[in-house]
Amino acid sequence: MNNNLSLTPFRILVASSEAQSLMGSDALAEFVTTLSYTLGAMGHDIRLVLPAYPHLIAQAKRFTQQSRVCVAGSTHTARILQGKLNPNITVYLIDIPGQFDTPVNHGSYNETSSWRNEHLAFGWFSRVVTLMAVNQAGLNWQPDLLHCNGWQSALAIALLAGEWSRPTTVYTLHENQHPFLTSEQITPLSIPVELLKTGTLAIDGHFSFERGALLTADHITTPSPGYCIELVNEQTSYPLAGLLKTRLERFSAAPAGIDYHRWSPTTDPHIEQHFDSSSFELKRMNRQRLLSEFGIELNDHDLLISYIGSSITPLESDLLIKLLPRLEQFTPLKLLAAVPGPDEYIEKLKKRSETLASSFVLQVDKDDEPLKHRIIAGSDCLLLPDQSYTSPFLAQCALSYGTVPIVHGTGSMQEVLTDATPSNLLHGVATGFLYSENTLEQLLQALGRVHAFHAKPAIWWKKLALHGMNQSFHPSETAHGYLKIYQSAIDNPAASPATE
Repeated sequence: MNNNLSLTPFRILVASSEAQSLMGSDALAEFVTTLSYTLGAMGHDIRLVLPAYPHLIAQAKRFTQQSRVCVAGSTHTARILQGKLNPNITVYLIDIPGQFDTPVNHGSYNETSSWRNEHLAFGWFSRVVTLMAVNQAGLNWQPDLLHCNGWQSALAIALLAGEWSRPTTVYTLHENQHPFLTSEQITPLSIPVELLKTGTLAIDGHFSFERGALLTADHITTPSPGYCIELVNEQTSYPLAGLLKTRLERFSAAPAGIDYHRWSPTTDPHIEQHFDSSSFELKRMNRQRLLSEFGIELNDHDLLISYIGSSITPLESDLLIKLLPRLEQFTPLKLLAAVPGPDEYIEKLKKRSETLASSFVLQVDKDDEPLKHRIIAGSDCLLLPDQSYTSPFLAQCALSYGTVPIVHGTGSMQEVLTDATPSNLLHGVATGFLYSENTLEQLLQALGRVHAFHAKPAIWWKKLALHGMNQSFHPSETAHGYLKIYQSAIDNPAASPATE
């Protein structure tokens, strides 16, 4: 193995359903974009391939058509458009007419989704990615390595498994839910019979793109070591956990960093007032702007807790609805929630916000990136109550702005946060408030601890916030971790599913 990775520039094709600045701003988009930016700045040839969503096609002047390819298993011809995400990152958009007209589903996959054929859209997307990976897409470029992110591009890895000239493949798990398909659903994709015969995609009478990637990828990763452990040990919530256990020698994680060019209170263009740890008092100007924006009345010493997310889950919705009537015991306190919608869960929260306006403010967020920055910069705390987190990204951003996280202490969150116990507070190592079980009772106990601590002299809260601001999650550490993973995968390719 070549240990001097800085002297080994790779050609890497990164496939994803979204990327920050182009599509969405959730953890997957942040991971893909930050890793690509960092590797590109290090001199590697990084090319990012995404679906050509309508709003991207509307920006056609930024992209030029490079080629057209026939999509196997369909009557479609796909256009491959090329542009730049930044000077170091080439972006390809795969335009398959009529397939990406509905926005990507950020929530849990289910058959009642308004986009019922997304498995076909992303199946054909993966088909084109496969052609690009073996230099058969008219681009005159072949990667050393294909890095697929999420089930939407997972089929590409399984399709490449039997190719003698294939690049090395790495698959990153970003969520524990994905579609399990029937034979009728995958028939239009014309998946090669040879691949189907191996059983690579088959599970309990259904088919799974992700299963194929897990079985055939040269290496499997997650954005968090803690999330990696959770997936392996959670058979009930992740049906493929047993399969992961059989491939532990090819399964690892590199802790994710954050892009400080975008998530730093010293340079953030979306916030009212820049500040840092030496001028922490200026943070209150961002708080005042946020209170004014939403018409919230709070005194300087009252708590403002915010909740944001890429898509609220049923579990989170139920937990918040049960929590809201109980917030009055912590008054004066305001909970500001900004989440995408509308959907059935948002409607329930809307009704609650109308009856509990004294303690709860709801903003239906249409993926407003500047709003997320203003909320994180202006709040005292950020509430993160999900059952699981693929990465601690939002908690890392909150720490950067001196906003104290209140979180369900999943494996990924425990990697970056230290609970504000009396001992940890005394020794100056606390950074947030964690609760172990995702129940209303434990969340209320955590809020009680937050409320009691915030009532102490202001210098105590400032010290807690400043210790969080002094944490570092530089993306170069993540990039170096992935370069080691890439090299290991290149040096130790997986066998074809037929031979295994």
